[in-house]
Amino acid sequence: MLTTRLARNGVMCAVALGVFGLFWGSTQLAWAYGKGRGRQDADGLYKRPEVVVDTKEPLDGLPVGVSASRLGPAGKDGRTYLYRYRGFRMLMASGGRLFLVTPDWHAGLDQTIVLPYGDDIRVQLVAQKDAD
Repeated sequence: MLTTRLARNGVMCAVALGVFGLFWGSTQLAWAYGKGRGRQDADGLYKRPEVVVDTKEPLDGLPVGVSASRLGPAGKDGRTYLYRYRGFRMLMASGGRLFLVTPDWHAGLDQTIVLPYGDDIRVQLVAQKDAD
C-alpha cells in the first residue's frame, strides 16, 4: 500500500513538474520573441514615416532632434493648432496614446514623448524618401 501511494505521488509530482515546465518554457519563448521584435523595431525607426504633430498647447521637454515652430496666431482663419513639431517617429500607439521618439532613440537612454489621442493634437505622417 505504501508503494502504490508513493508511486501515485511520484507520478503526480512528475506531471505537475511537466506542466510547470511547459508554462515556464512558453513564457521564456514569448519574452525572447517580444524582446527581439522590440529591438528590431527600435533599430529601424529611421525607416518609419516622420510624424508631424500639431498641438494647441506647447510641448515641454522636447528630445534633441525634434524641431518646433509656431504656426501663427489663432483668430480670423479659425486656426486652432498653434505649434508644429517635426522629427518624431512613432514607436507605438496603445491605450489611446501615441508614443513618439526620435529616429536614433535607444531604450533606457533616450526620451519618449507620450501624447493622448484627442482634439488637442493633429498628426501627419510623412514618408521617408530613402527608407531602404
